[in-house]
Amino acid sequence: MYPTILVMLAFDERDQDVLDAAASIAPAVGLQRVLLAHVHRQDPFPDWMSSAEVHSPAPPAALDEATAALRARLPGIDVVGIHAVGSPPEQLQRIVAQEDVDLLVIGRNAAVDNDSGWGPSGRELLRAVTCSALVVPRDAEVDLATAVVGLDFSHGSTSALRAAAQIAARTDAVYQYDLRAVAVGTQTEAAFAERIEAAARAHFEEDVLPALGDVRRPTFSIIQAEKASSTLIDRAADKLLVVGSRGMTRLATLLLGSTAEVTAGRARGPVLIVRTKGEQLGLLAGLVHR
Repeated sequence: MYPTILVMLAFDERDQDVLDAAASIAPAVGLQRVLLAHVHRQDPFPDWMSSAEVHSPAPPAALDEATAALRARLPGIDVVGIHAVGSPPEQLQRIVAQEDVDLLVIGRNAAVDNDSGWGPSGRELLRAVTCSALVVPRDAEVDLATAVVGLDFSHGSTSALRAAAQIAARTDAVYQYDLRAVAVGTQTEAAFAERIEAAARAHFEEDVLPALGDVRRPTFSIIQAEKASSTLIDRAADKLLVVGSRGMTRLATLLLGSTAEVTAGRARGPVLIVRTKGEQLGLLAGLVHR
């Protein structure tokens, strides 16, 4: 599933959370190799009037220490430390391409008062990557007992549900709809909601379940609410939340926004964003597939 994962280290208090996450998911995702990477941020083209010189600092001792510690926790798994210099998003893209990375693991600050916990670096990295990503908030633990999955019947959300069912002991698929976003016509809202929910259950049974293959059967919940992101965050609480994403380019994400990015920034627990490896939608495609 995710044989090669890349864990980004910031050398701060969030590092232990992402290292613990990598160790927790190892048996469930078929892990074979872990890359622990730290990027020393440096402008490769300093101001020509500046006296600053571009240099390559030595790999920090903390990287070797983290590599040795995780190697001891994961016997039989290849654990490698990578030290890079330059722009973190550009170096991340290089590492992902060169090492054929399947999953990125990054940390973020805890969300406070329903505000995003993203710092500038984490958001940058998530927008740059072209593979699935696991976002771990400060002090959150990855518990694979239960996973909550956002299901909107798209191909991406079905892939997310399949991934969750493969790694979690129990999976709860959640379909959210908002009556304000549809025209009910001459029907009462209650009658129209009944039709939507009946169609959703039929679609789940007849189309989604057969597409999952031989995995544990998920439960299915339907919730009428205004925002999908808030619904999923509340439903998951501190459990693992899994969402699908089409993987828009950085420009498209900046201009159009991303439900996966918003959810990953505000959730109390870890968020697994499932993407088709290497896929990126541009601005026009992002508008079409919104």
